[in-house]
Amino acid sequence: MVLNKPLNITISIDDINPLKGWGAEGDIQMTYLEDLNKEFGAKFTLFIPSNWHKQAPLSKHKDWVDWLKSKDYFELAAHGHYHQCERNNIGQCEFFELDTTEKAKDRINLILKEWEAVGHKPEGWRNPGWLGNPVAIKELGKHFKYAAIHYEHNRNNKWLCKTFYGADGINITDIKVHNDNMIMFQSHIAGDWNDNVWNKSNYNQMRLSLEYFSKMNVEFKTLKECL
Repeated sequence: MVLNKPLNITISIDDINPLKGWGAEGDIQMTYLEDLNKEFGAKFTLFIPSNWHKQAPLSKHKDWVDWLKSKDYFELAAHGHYHQCERNNIGQCEFFELDTTEKAKDRINLILKEWEAVGHKPEGWRNPGWLGNPVAIKELGKHFKYAAIHYEHNRNNKWLCKTFYGADGINITDIKVHNDNMIMFQSHIAGDWNDNVWNKSNYNQMRLSLEYFSKMNVEFKTLKECL
C-alpha cells in the first residue's frame, strides 16, 4: 500500500458505560486501550449511551466521565440514551423505533440533558443497533457534527451532518480504506452477541494490525479529529 498522504487510523468502541465490565475504571478492556496508546499512540472514539439499559445515567457517574476525559486519547461521543427498545423484534435499535419528530426530539433532549449534567457536549453520534428511522436521523443531524455509520445499515438515509462510513472489526485481517484515507476500526466494549469485543485475543490481533500500519505514513486520530 503506497500512500501520498497520511492514512488516518481511527478506532471506535460502542456501548461503553460506567458498569463493571463495560468500561469502568480498572476493567481489563480499559487497560488494553491504555497499552495500545502507550505502544502506538492509538486514539479511541468511545460511543457512550447516556443511560445504558436504564441502569447507568451519566448524571450519576460524573466521576467516571471526568476520568475518561482526563485521557487525551479518548473522544466521548453519543450512542443513544437507553440503547434498548420498547418493541422486542428490533433488537436494541433505539432510534429505529422513534418514528415521529416529537419522539425523536424528546429522546435527544434526554440524551443532551444527561451529557450537560456531566459538563460535556458530544460532537459525534452512532445509532444504537446501527439502524435509524429517517425522521429521527433528520433530528440527530441538527445536534451532532458527525455520524459514524455503516454502508449496509444506513438505508440511503440523508444526514444533515458529516458522515463517516466504514466499520472493520478489530478481530479481522481484511482491512479496507474508507472515506478516501481512513482505516476505521469499530468494536464493542463487551457483550456475548458477537466476536468483535475487547477480549485478549482481539487485543492481540489489534496489536498486530497496528504494528503493520505503524510502519506506514499514518496518523492516529479520533473521529472528531478527522472532521
